[in-house]
Amino acid sequence: MKLLLLRHAQAVAGGDLDPDRVLTPVGERQAAAMASRVVNMLPGACIVTSPWRRAQQTAEIMAQGLGARLVLNDSLTAKGNAPVAATALEPYFSDQGSLIVVTHQPLCGQLISWLTDGNLYGQVVSPCSGALLELDWPARGMARLLNGCDGAVQGDDHAGR
Repeated sequence: MKLLLLRHAQAVAGGDLDPDRVLTPVGERQAAAMASRVVNMLPGACIVTSPWRRAQQTAEIMAQGLGARLVLNDSLTAKGNAPVAATALEPYFSDQGSLIVVTHQPLCGQLISWLTDGNLYGQVVSPCSGALLELDWPARGMARLLNGCDGAVQGDDHAGR
């Protein structure tokens, strides 16, 4: 299975743990551009997202562009941890061809590290960027990194966790 782990697109300035922050116009363009980039790479993808507004907006824009199903999951907020989030993703590994997860920092970077290297140190992930992984099951050290995905568009100042 292919798994695309993404940090939400650029959001308005504010507290990292504020669930109500929304995307900026640049963030909206980032999400649309990412959907265009992955439409042929991840056909039939399911999108699982944090319910926090900026992640949900990113996922909604991508779902529109991909014609994908969208699922909210409370384990994917910025307060989440990689092992719990991976367990929450298990039901989507049954028969799906591909999965897109939209989350926040530091969880996005921690999930990438935990799934590929087995550690929780995490990586710095810019808005609307992440990693494309290949794995059979969301478990520690089980994924192979296919490539990083940088969704930056012109005018992106990488603000907005």
